[in-house]
Amino acid sequence: MNRAGENLAAAASRTILVVDDEIGVAGSLQQRGFLRNYERLPYAFVFESCRVGDGHAASAALEAVARESDITLVLLDLKFGAAGDLLGFQILRAMTSRFRSLPVLVMSSVDRDVETLGRCLEEGAVGFVEKHRSSEYLRVAIERAIDLMHSHVLLGQSPPLKELRRQAARLSPYDQIPVLIAGERGTGKERVARYIHHSGPRRQGPFLAVNCAGVPETLFEAEFFGSEKGAYTGADARRAGYVERSHGGTLFLDEVGTLPLPMQAKLLRVLQERSFVRIGSTGEELTSNFQLISATNADPEELLRSGQLREDFYDRIAAVTIRTPPLRSCMPDLPLLANHFLERLVGDKKRFSPEAVSLMERYGWPGNVRELQRVVQESVVRSEDARVIGPECLPKRITAPPDAVGPTARRGGSDPAVTTGADWHRQRLLAELRLAVEAKRAISAYKGRQWKAEFMRLVYPHCKAQNAKGFSDLIRRLTKGPWGEPRAAEDPEIAKLITELMS
Repeated sequence: MNRAGENLAAAASRTILVVDDEIGVAGSLQQRGFLRNYERLPYAFVFESCRVGDGHAASAALEAVARESDITLVLLDLKFGAAGDLLGFQILRAMTSRFRSLPVLVMSSVDRDVETLGRCLEEGAVGFVEKHRSSEYLRVAIERAIDLMHSHVLLGQSPPLKELRRQAARLSPYDQIPVLIAGERGTGKERVARYIHHSGPRRQGPFLAVNCAGVPETLFEAEFFGSEKGAYTGADARRAGYVERSHGGTLFLDEVGTLPLPMQAKLLRVLQERSFVRIGSTGEELTSNFQLISATNADPEELLRSGQLREDFYDRIAAVTIRTPPLRSCMPDLPLLANHFLERLVGDKKRFSPEAVSLMERYGWPGNVRELQRVVQESVVRSEDARVIGPECLPKRITAPPDAVGPTARRGGSDPAVTTGADWHRQRLLAELRLAVEAKRAISAYKGRQWKAEFMRLVYPHCKAQNAKGFSDLIRRLTKGPWGEPRAAEDPEIAKLITELMS
């Protein structure tokens, strides 16, 4: 069987659970209409209405997942029964807590309901689909959701990963705001970029990932801007560059800090105006409407200080910066992630022993999630025919005594990147304020003194007052500390950010 045939067979074996109070009623017009619209899709659909007696209950959806053991994905409606009964949120929370490896796509009849979208993503949904769209639209959404669920970003339930999802959920609807993702190697920066893309209004467009470190300086303009036939030796046809090919979608610049300064200068105009000229063109300017997301494993502020990033280039790629947490700060998620990678490799044929998991939790994971995935792969090979993967199957660096592997490998060490539970509320408030300050800088650059209304519209769309009065109310809320810290403004770092936000 060829690869296309294998993919089709794999898709045909997938079972999709549709949880909806109307579609779930067997033989109803809604169910017949759903099947008629999507009967050509290579999936088996099962339905659950959550009806219990005269009402609806979340437990019915959980029982349906447990009963249908081969469920690949859940399509979940939010409203059940009465118009205001948003039982779907309760179901979503329960499913993402109990079945963490099961992707959930939320269905809605309203496109780009920003507040609902953000809440769903924060609760762990993989994405958001509109009802009554074409079968191809639904197929693409399902395939992307299944692929995206392989990401540790969606699986993790530790506070740092929940905060990362919250920030990404807030950013995803605003496809005109350039985002910089900073984090150590192996923390899944590209996965976060795909998460933002697939959750936003450009999710039907292309996602073009460019490894900036791999673009030769001599070919830079041809790779990014494209070329006309005959523009240089070997150019025997017109060629579209990265910028043109990302039209209608997202351009992801990975390791953007490795771009030499002359290349950064050449990108300034296209990042500002979204216009460019192919090499060899007579001067005709082309435009490309794309979302820009960049990533770096270095500290952006250090790159600026050292002169590796131009300030005007940085301003164009980083209206907002979010940071991916290292694995050592998400240790409660390690057993879940390790078992997820193991299941993807061998299904339920093997499992880790408690002793092996304990040793992995003690290790510092300098290579983060990528290193964990490699360790799982190596352990599977070492375990040969054994069903239980014990400590003897782990690499030596994992089983070495704590003093032999250095301070970063010890759980609970002095690593400043680790956020303790006691400090979590403060860190969350700091993260929100940093996001707000960076957005304010970008917006005020083109709105001047009239930036507040635009700021509220873009960054806090759920607030009713999209004006300066709403901004004042926001400042009062942040100053009081929305997570139970009434004296938050007395913290010097918090006070500095609030002052900058108000200035």
